[in-house]
Amino acid sequence: MVMKIASALLALCVSVATAVHPIKVSGSDFVDSVTNDRFQIIGVAYQPGGSAGFDPGSGKDPLSDSKSCLRDAILMQSLGINTIRVYNLDPQVNHDDCATIFNSAGIYMIIDVNSPLPNESLNAAEPWTSYNKGYLKRVFQVIENFQSYDNLLGFFAGNEVINDVPSGKIDPPFVRAVTRDIKNYIKKNAKRDIPVGYSAADVREILVDSWQYLQCALDGDDDNMSRIDFFGLNSYSWCGSTATYQTSGYVDLVSDFSKTTIPIFFSEYGCNKVQPRTFTEVTTLYGEQMQTAFSGGVVYEWTQEDNDFGLVQVDGNSVKLRTDFDNLRTQMNKLDIKALTAQNSTAASLKPPQCAKSLIKDSSFNNNFTIPAVPAGVSGMIASGVTGAPTGKLQSSPSAVSMPYTVQNSKGGAIKGLKLNVLKGDESNLPNGDNSTATTGDDASGTSSSASSSSSDVAAGIRVPGTAGALAAGFLGMLLW
Repeated sequence: MVMKIASALLALCVSVATAVHPIKVSGSDFVDSVTNDRFQIIGVAYQPGGSAGFDPGSGKDPLSDSKSCLRDAILMQSLGINTIRVYNLDPQVNHDDCATIFNSAGIYMIIDVNSPLPNESLNAAEPWTSYNKGYLKRVFQVIENFQSYDNLLGFFAGNEVINDVPSGKIDPPFVRAVTRDIKNYIKKNAKRDIPVGYSAADVREILVDSWQYLQCALDGDDDNMSRIDFFGLNSYSWCGSTATYQTSGYVDLVSDFSKTTIPIFFSEYGCNKVQPRTFTEVTTLYGEQMQTAFSGGVVYEWTQEDNDFGLVQVDGNSVKLRTDFDNLRTQMNKLDIKALTAQNSTAASLKPPQCAKSLIKDSSFNNNFTIPAVPAGVSGMIASGVTGAPTGKLQSSPSAVSMPYTVQNSKGGAIKGLKLNVLKGDESNLPNGDNSTATTGDDASGTSSSASSSSSDVAAGIRVPGTAGALAAGFLGMLLW
């Protein structure tokens, strides 16, 4: 009888899961669309299995396996992760389970609309050959698949398309063209505005020109549809614990972007030339020096792959936290969350510069703001919507909350009793253990070589709003003792 009551109360805890508030852009900040609190991206790049994790036609991509998503969402909660960036996705696959899991964990998603397969991204060498109806149909299918999830933060229209000086001459107008087409599709077919941005390579000769070209307003129109809503930078210039704000070049980035009129963040960061990574850049990135220009960042990357950037190591049905995970969590726990979410009245009043040749400083960079025309047949797709891809829908609750994998800390000790901490609808995940699961104990920090979480830790891993949730969690705690 006692176990039946416990099961019923656990079901009650899970059933009250609601969506996080959508994020919108307000000048140079991301903000909560309901509270208007500033939103800082505390993110991680998410591509389990690397290139092998994306297998179109087989139903396999990074957000297709609910067990993997549940495993990772639970562990991300203890880091304070509030955003994942996902690169390669199959728009034919239903992603409701994984989207619901990350939503319940208070974690947003930034989705890349492109993939490395032929005609699924712009050809940087000859963009006019790939900018066509077939390419945009797949892009629109990705949008259709994800646009209904409230925890969708935004889409990347391109990733490092402009990746050297020669590509800066030919590609910028096509990046704006794709941005325009995506934003027009969203305006016509989505239930809300969804930010659309670009992820840039850290090529300093053309970095500022890339940002200026993509953020400026054509004909002085602030709402010009080809203008990006946010700008990501893939930067690995801070290497090792001896790096500083000055030696890493972060000081130059802040100076370069000090007058930004859109949110800027690191869409990838975390140099691995010095190992293990200590992530000493975290407190600088989220500190006072960079708050005027940057809105956080995305650590590269979640799972250990051949390129040796992983925070966790997945092996079959087991996952092990790496030392990098411990070090990142130590740095995340130092952050001042109240300062990060404080409203910035100045950001909302910023106006973009008008597009003009004078904005572009490098003589080899494109300074022509004539945007390519919409390809034949694309206007009809925008007007009527595309078919062939399921339109996602968040479920009322995740189907499971208990860790489906065996978990070890960085020293090999077992961590048991982990559960998803289902957050209420006005919460995103935070560092400092505020919304942590049982990984907040010694097992997660690596200070204990073995032992599992206590019963109270397990009960604390289930958090729901309201009196019913409090009573349920309290009763579960008594039962587990």
